[in-house]
Amino acid sequence: MGGTGRPETPPGTYGKIRVYRAGSSFRAMTLYREFDGSTSPVERYGPTMAAAERNLKKALADRVTAAGGGDEITPESRVKALAEHWWTEFHQLDRSPGTLQLYRDRLDNQIIPGLGQLRVRELTTGAVNRFIKTVGHNHGAAIAKVCRTVLSNMCGHACRLDAMKINPCREVAPVRPKVKNPPRALSTVELAQVRASFTYDDAAMRQELPDMIDGMLCTALRIAEVLAIQWPDLDLEAGTLLTGSVVVRVKGQGLLVKTTTTSKVHERLLVLPGWGVDLFRRRQENRRASKIAWDPVFMSSAGTLKDPDNAHTQLREAFDRMGYTWLVPHHFRKTAATALDKAGLTPREIADQLGHSRASMTLDTYMGRGIVNPRAGKALERLSPAELRVRT
Repeated sequence: MGGTGRPETPPGTYGKIRVYRAGSSFRAMTLYREFDGSTSPVERYGPTMAAAERNLKKALADRVTAAGGGDEITPESRVKALAEHWWTEFHQLDRSPGTLQLYRDRLDNQIIPGLGQLRVRELTTGAVNRFIKTVGHNHGAAIAKVCRTVLSNMCGHACRLDAMKINPCREVAPVRPKVKNPPRALSTVELAQVRASFTYDDAAMRQELPDMIDGMLCTALRIAEVLAIQWPDLDLEAGTLLTGSVVVRVKGQGLLVKTTTTSKVHERLLVLPGWGVDLFRRRQENRRASKIAWDPVFMSSAGTLKDPDNAHTQLREAFDRMGYTWLVPHHFRKTAATALDKAGLTPREIADQLGHSRASMTLDTYMGRGIVNPRAGKALERLSPAELRVRT
């Protein structure tokens, strides 16, 4: 009956280093566990005991690197090392600049400062759960949810490296944001009043906010999508718009027009209502020269891409000046979606217009795929300024 014996060292590691005199120099040697499980003696020489040991350690490190085990993540590694190891792989994937920036910000601002000094083996479900609760309390549910996603990705990466046996994030309590009153659709009277109020606001007129809002209403697009519309995307003779891009800010690069294949925004061809075609024709007649590589329909006062965050701020300030403190930009997308619903379009058809990959999301959020849908263009005719004047 054999004994249990001394446990073998893990692959990529070595045992005790022994140093012997070898003539006028010294020989350092140890047993190295290969990544295939075998054990090999490794030795190096030096003029002194310390030099021989240094030479051996360098040779062992080179051996690990050559075998693809460099910068190995183990249960004893720091969480900050795991974060960077995961990021090196993740940021090379096909992800939108916005997602990469969002995840990197969560690493730098919450995860590494809050958990970075822990060992990977100390990243338990309880530790992650406490951290997510703290982030939610200090920064809100939205940031806490992203931190949970990033940590789950990191821990999945650690599992694939055999640094963890299970992903501790699986059993972390879900982040439940506080229930807010969702944006509702504007009535025809409210929409007519908002449009009229803009005509008395000089700042809003200079910032071209009325046209930007009408751009949302005639397409049912988000602000970042409307600001990404370029003249080559429009076929005003056919009355169509090819959409599927967003304006995003990328650290170190500034504002970009990003075409994405994510489920949130995908390329699709939309039919414009007649008044939407008129809107873009009018803007084409007053078209300004672009000072950038893109040719946006809605641009900044400097002739560059307009920042969606700045557009949100300008709209928020305009709404406050006009007394519509409850109004947010998303109300207009909701209004367009409701017009489509009232016109009898199916949830699938409305989801195609909104850019949702699942009709269930449209039903859950807006009621309330990318083929030209003439019914959508006709349905959005009801939001025409002229049509509203007749009905009000």
